[in-house]
Amino acid sequence: MNNSTKFLCKTALASTLVATIHQASAEKPFEFGADVALTTDLVLRGMSYTNEEPAIHGGFDIEHQTGVYVKTWAANVNLLEGDTVKPEDRANMVLGFYAGYKGDLSDNLSYDIQAARFLFPGAAKDLNYDLTEFTANFTYSIQDTDLGLLYAFSPEFFLKSGKAHDYELTVSHSFANDLGIGGQVGLQTVSDNDTVGFEDYTHYGLWLSYPIGDFDTSFFFLTQTYSPLIKQVTK
Repeated sequence: MNNSTKFLCKTALASTLVATIHQASAEKPFEFGADVALTTDLVLRGMSYTNEEPAIHGGFDIEHQTGVYVKTWAANVNLLEGDTVKPEDRANMVLGFYAGYKGDLSDNLSYDIQAARFLFPGAAKDLNYDLTEFTANFTYSIQDTDLGLLYAFSPEFFLKSGKAHDYELTVSHSFANDLGIGGQVGLQTVSDNDTVGFEDYTHYGLWLSYPIGDFDTSFFFLTQTYSPLIKQVTK
């Protein structure tokens, strides 16, 4: 099968409304959580997976007091498959399944090691959307400021485009009035650029967040790359 994809770059302003529920007990070793988010776009590493359309996404998580956790996540997607992809073979949803371990290396330094599998139920298997990814995330916190370093590796990326690496640096700060600001810059590389349809690229963004009652609201200004347009599928 040969997939040809096209990506267009631009900047975008996105907003998010998140509701989160966590339940923990000092008498029990597990903590349960759930969240749901309404967003004006679903952008991951500078790529829109909904063609700049609204998205609803959320999931459940269970964490043990040792730091071991499992999570699920789901969201609607619109990958702009071309006319050569039958409507019944197209992707409308992405599901994520995570397992990981997190903890503290010191009073200021924490880590989160994670393995994840992303599935696109309903999409034809020969489109090769599904992928596995491994992530290591380290955060240094000092005086309400967090400095983050993330590395993600996929042995077989989207569209079977080979090995992929993502490197990200983040900084965020929380003020006394609960207003949060942050910024991020990252580099995404893929072994087979021709198959995935883009060259290695830098993605970055800025955000503001503020809690309103039981909800968290966020506004993002970020670089955005349109979701892949599958122009040709040859079996």
